[in-house]
Amino acid sequence: MIDTAIAAEDTPAHIQASRAASAVANASARDIGRAAGKVAGNVALAVAPGAALSKAAALRRLAIARPRITFDPPQIGWVKETTKSKKPWKPYNDSAPGARAGQAPMLMRTMPNGSKRPVKFDGIQGDYMVDRKRAVVNRPRSRAQILRQSEVLAQHRLIGTWEVPTPVEKTKALKLLKQMSITNIHVRVVKP
Repeated sequence: MIDTAIAAEDTPAHIQASRAASAVANASARDIGRAAGKVAGNVALAVAPGAALSKAAALRRLAIARPRITFDPPQIGWVKETTKSKKPWKPYNDSAPGARAGQAPMLMRTMPNGSKRPVKFDGIQGDYMVDRKRAVVNRPRSRAQILRQSEVLAQHRLIGTWEVPTPVEKTKALKLLKQMSITNIHVRVVKP
């Protein structure tokens, strides 16, 4: 390479220009693109030396970046509601967002032994499963339902929303969820 550079010093300029023109005339589109890219990159690095550092840092981060994991959307099923109560909680539950008359949305919960069981909610709003509570109680049956809902929401990577009629019920619900260490169920007040 050094010998070529020394020999080029002794070569007249018109011969060097004719060799360069011949090289450009016989170059492929790929060779021309590569040369143009090198020139543009060197000019940019000369103008903004900070860009070189940021480019190297970005390439380093790219090398260690992991691709984002994508999950299938949850399979939300609908089951027939068999409750025909005339009590005040029934119309409140039936008016949940995304509710269907005579049907309830449900998610399938995978049990530790591999079997599947349905967990029902009152409605669905976007990616949120909605369950309406006319009154929040701290009893074994209620706690079991909370655990079932939380587990199925975690399995499907969703968040649940409890809708309660008053701020007092919201306080009770938040206290119960905190006591049970449930973080994937939110609570909001929705008047009947």
